Amino acid sequence: MNEIQVWEHVLKWRLAQSPELPSDPTNFSKEDFKTLKNNMRQCIPFIRFHYLSSEEFSNKNRKEINIDSKIITPLLLRDSRDGFTEDDRNFVYPVKGYELHVAVPVLWEIPGRIPLTKEAESIIFNVILSHLSEDLRDNLKKQGINGLFTEAYQPPSFNYIIFWRHLDLQLLEDMIKSRNVNESSINIIINELLLKLFINKNTKFLSLFIPYNFKYQLHSISWAEQCFSSLKFLHCNNRDKNIVEGLAIIAKSINKLIYYIKDFNNDDISGSLILIENQNNLNEIQIECCTIAQSKIIEKSLINKADTMQHLQTIWDPEDEFLSYFVNLSSLKIGDPYSYGHPNNKTYWCHLENKSSPGLKVLTANIDSHKNLDRMIKTTNGHLQEITLCHNGIFSDADYNRRLIQAIYQNCPNLRYLSMPMKEQNFPEFEKLLINCQNLNGLIFKNEMSFKYKSLFEILIKSSPMSLYKFKIDFNRKFGPKFKLLKSFFDNWKDRHPMILQINM
Repeated sequence: MNEIQVWEHVLKWRLAQSPELPSDPTNFSKEDFKTLKNNMRQCIPFIRFHYLSSEEFSNKNRKEINIDSKIITPLLLRDSRDGFTEDDRNFVYPVKGYELHVAVPVLWEIPGRIPLTKEAESIIFNVILSHLSEDLRDNLKKQGINGLFTEAYQPPSFNYIIFWRHLDLQLLEDMIKSRNVNESSINIIINELLLKLFINKNTKFLSLFIPYNFKYQLHSISWAEQCFSSLKFLHCNNRDKNIVEGLAIIAKSINKLIYYIKDFNNDDISGSLILIENQNNLNEIQIECCTIAQSKIIEKSLINKADTMQHLQTIWDPEDEFLSYFVNLSSLKIGDPYSYGHPNNKTYWCHLENKSSPGLKVLTANIDSHKNLDRMIKTTNGHLQEITLCHNGIFSDADYNRRLIQAIYQNCPNLRYLSMPMKEQNFPEFEKLLINCQNLNGLIFKNEMSFKYKSLFEILIKSSPMSLYKFKIDFNRKFGPKFKLLKSFFDNWKDRHPMILQINM
């Protein structure tokens, strides 16, 4: 029995125990509803919102479902009681009708997951502040922090914060700064909010975001182990190795790690290594560092996690010997497609000739750093579905471009998305790719200065698979006046899936 069904039965039981109320909930008056709400008050804290998906709320809060539409939504969520008027809801979660209530548990489970307007951020922050006791509010005011509170004190009807599973410290910091308080006051407020509201015996987080300049030793706070021992996801921009080392001691179940090491002047990244090595089942990592020395140290640590790693993303271009350890990868993204990275690091994939990457479905790489990337493509045994190949120069090597296209159409029958440089002299090979990759639905062309689109459009009209309909191209003068070339392309795109076209001007 799922959570919704449990509460349906609880509501029906409570109605049966309330003979003073109408038997038909659709006939409830405002006073009837208040009576039921008071009768149910002791049950409400036991609702496990994190067990409910937004789809469950959406499907059960329809107008035609009497009990749910008239009772379960306002009774269980009761957002109007805590300052969410109808107008506020439109700021906080911009959807209409009964389904706008759906966002409330999602909002508190992952605050900031949906983009917030300033009005929405202010509303949410007021609800957070309402959890501070009157004594704490008075204490902050005595310290000269008066602009923080914009509303009279009214405690919430129940503790929203215990439903938070994803703690974004950057979001909290931004909310505080939005009240125009000075820097010293921000530190006091964060200290009070963290100690009194978010890190205590009632909270347990699944993910944590630590911003760059965050200064508090989270692991030293009481109840930190209770709050962070079950972390599954950590996003860390922080430069304080003590914070990272402290978390590594209490958080050993992280599956996904996004970590940016931004200290150019210090190759002591021991805290980062401890964090990586202490995880029992790390299967996804996105990591950036600033120096070649740092990257080599990290590579040695990551090799120890190769057996469980499924998703690997590095900002640098690692040596192919390092990559040869990761045989269970589902996605591999290496190098920075928008900068030159480490110019002396060239990967030739010699170590991969006798290796296989049977599970690899997503590949992103910079072809300037990987001179035999076609070797890597051949090791994937036909499972690649997304390929993104970038280059930093104005012109790419035509022969290498041809070898890459050949490797793709010979080894990637399940390809769905392709982004790569294209040379006009390799259009015949590209046409073979269109014919062989019948599942392709998205193409991004990274053209060069001499690129002529007329020939390309003719090939696309003639040989595109029926699945292909998404394109991204760069505008240049070869389109001709008034985009006549594009118009011809559209006119000949007949009896196909409607096209989605993005043009970079």
